Amino acid sequence: MKVLFLVIATLFVAGCSQEKKEQQHTSQAVVQQAQTATATSVAAKEKSMKSVASEKNVTQKTQKVAAKETTKTAVVAKPAQEVAPVKTETVPKKVAVIDKTEINGAKIFVKCSSCHGKNAQKHALGKSHVIKGWAQAKIVDALHGYKAGTYGGAMKAVMKGQASSLSDADINAVAKYISEL
Repeated sequence: MKVLFLVIATLFVAGCSQEKKEQQHTSQAVVQQAQTATATSVAAKEKSMKSVASEKNVTQKTQKVAAKETTKTAVVAKPAQEVAPVKTETVPKKVAVIDKTEINGAKIFVKCSSCHGKNAQKHALGKSHVIKGWAQAKIVDALHGYKAGTYGGAMKAVMKGQASSLSDADINAVAKYISEL
């Protein structure tokens, strides 16, 4: 009987320990499932929170855009102010009469200044007289002589070409300008 009792006790202890191992194994599986579920739940919550934050940002941006559009619309929607009529009066035009007969000697002399110098202070091409300080009448006579081919020395041919394009009025205007330099 002692033997039988020992065998039953051993079986009982063995059975209990097997049961305990199964319970531990089951407990570990439950703990792992709980941890997995918790991790999944945490990830889902984080994703949900990001989604909510993103939706919140989108909502805020949409509200800002809507506010700007509302402002723009409000500016456009303002009624126009009434403008008082402007009094007008007719002013007679003053017509300036330009005397086209007056010829500018300075403009004519620009062509001469390339040889005679800006202030008529040079010997043209190193061969002519300095014409600065000449009297108007002397310049007029010289230019008419060049034009006719009856005046001049070494530069006679060059000056004939220059003077032949000048009218009597041009000659008088440029002679006056040179004499006043």
